[in-house]
Amino acid sequence: MRKKTKYLIRRIVLLIILIALMTGAFFVISDFINNNISGEDITEPDANIDGESKGNGQNKPDNSDNNQPKNDDDPPEKEDINITLSAVGDIMFHPRQIWGAYDDKTDSFDFKPYFEPIKSIIEAADIAVGNFEGTTCGDDIYEYQGYPLFNAPDEVLDAIKYAGFDVLSTVNNHTLDTRKTGVIRTIEKMDARGLAHVGTYVEKPDTRVLMQDVKGIKIAFLAYTEMLNGLESVMTPEDLDSMVNTLDETKIKEDIAYARENKADLIVMIVHWGDEYIRTPNARQKNWADFMLSEGIDVILGSHPHVIQDVEDTVYNDKRVFVAYSTGNFISNQRTEEELPPQTEDGVILTLKIKKSAETGKTTIEDIDYIPTWVYRTKQEGKNTFTYRILPVMEYIESNDYPESVKERMRRSYNDTMSKLESTNP
Repeated sequence: MRKKTKYLIRRIVLLIILIALMTGAFFVISDFINNNISGEDITEPDANIDGESKGNGQNKPDNSDNNQPKNDDDPPEKEDINITLSAVGDIMFHPRQIWGAYDDKTDSFDFKPYFEPIKSIIEAADIAVGNFEGTTCGDDIYEYQGYPLFNAPDEVLDAIKYAGFDVLSTVNNHTLDTRKTGVIRTIEKMDARGLAHVGTYVEKPDTRVLMQDVKGIKIAFLAYTEMLNGLESVMTPEDLDSMVNTLDETKIKEDIAYARENKADLIVMIVHWGDEYIRTPNARQKNWADFMLSEGIDVILGSHPHVIQDVEDTVYNDKRVFVAYSTGNFISNQRTEEELPPQTEDGVILTLKIKKSAETGKTTIEDIDYIPTWVYRTKQEGKNTFTYRILPVMEYIESNDYPESVKERMRRSYNDTMSKLESTNP
């Protein structure tokens, strides 16, 4: 009986060993099959004593780093930054525009419809700038009026903000139309609406430069005017020096130095200059542009002539620069019906595509797009007032919304505008 028990135990032990061996063999065979099905080469290449692979005479790249799990502490790879900057010319409000937006039932103004057709274009820009020509001084001291002393309701700023603008130049030949009070109140009303501004100041500023960080690209805005319509006399010399930027080489050099010290990637000058209704830049504009570019300005956006002048898209000191001598009227009541040149109805939305390289850290102008605009005016039904619309010409030139006579004026506008926007690319 004892021998039988020993024999039985021996057979059980052998059976357990056999099962273990079969199980191990199963996993080895399974792993072999899986590796071959997945396409992995399980054969080891021949190796020399230095550990270099041989075989077909070509060394395989070492991809071991690519197979390592990514450490959460590793810094993310930097990418290029791309933004768009859109710019327009003079934003002016004459009496017919002002009272065309008035609702006598509510005793209020609404200028937003004037901007509706271009709203989506302006909003699409990462930053949009324009020249606000005039003041918002309220109607306590001065009436709402246009030329020669511009004073518009505060609601014009609501419409400008609604359209998508971010930055306004406040310095031009009509800056002092409502004197020191108008300078200060215009700035205060822009601040209340979150509109950045440059060119005029409530008091002597720490810097005249407006710095804007746009998705990681630092843009320095400067703004100066060549003329003040002789109204310099309404300010003390001290206030004039502190509150209004008139063209001055020393101040411009100081502003550029400040922009560089504060790591500006792009320096933009908005400048009010030139001769009204003349479609070519004069010698003064050319000389000032040469000075500004030589000092390091990257983009010059001109206004005041109320018509579109030439542009220069070129290379200066090994970098691409852009000069628009005059960007025309974005909105005004200036037009042929007011016995002015037809080109006073024309404007343009300039869009600069700007890139900051992750590899070099340099910021460059990559491309420039032009969208010609035309100011449409029509008499309001049953009223002795007009309404206005800023039309992007190419969107409406074939539209059934307007009669052929209006579309003919749009075609004239487009051709005149584009004839001035031809330039030599770098």
